Amino acid sequence: MNPHYSAFIELGKALVREKSLQWDIPLDSLAEDLDQIEIPQDVEILLGEKAGTVARLIKGGKASGPIVDAFRRIQKTEGDAAAYEYLRAEADGFHATPYGHCLNSFTVDPCAKHLECFADCRHLSATDLPEHRRNLIRLEGQLKLAVETIKARPSTSIGWKNQLDHAEKRLAGVQGLLQTQPGKRPFPDGIDLSLPRRRGVLDE
Repeated sequence: MNPHYSAFIELGKALVREKSLQWDIPLDSLAEDLDQIEIPQDVEILLGEKAGTVARLIKGGKASGPIVDAFRRIQKTEGDAAAYEYLRAEADGFHATPYGHCLNSFTVDPCAKHLECFADCRHLSATDLPEHRRNLIRLEGQLKLAVETIKARPSTSIGWKNQLDHAEKRLAGVQGLLQTQPGKRPFPDGIDLSLPRRRGVLDE
């Protein structure tokens, strides 16, 4: 939430109090939560907006993943300055996806999952944001229907088996994400998409 918007909200709240009205506008968004988490001003300037957001997520316990693990390891062994310097270099990749938070950096390569974060991506962190939950519940329903539809038309072809496997894996991923605590990784042992993809014969 930028300072102008924050000031606007505070003005609105003050007017509501002054007029003895009731404030019933929900503002429990991630941005408002992060505004309450303070990091030193010099660190904030050093990090910039995206890495600063990641620093707040880490401090607030709202993110996990390889970058967070590395940050904590560096912080423990080399101190805060080195850890924040690491974030400045590596954590330009805070992405709010429709399903959770992604801390992978896509400066060089785009997302290999194409927002299929629920398909075993180790960089995904669960959230407690209502819109993420709604998206996941809707997706869960669609995938359940897809699995039922595929099973209702059995076949011995490899294509049918692949289609069923694809839908079932994604359904399991969505259900796993729905059961994951906010700030935790649903797929801690999942694929590390920050590593270069191995090229195969068909890539030549």
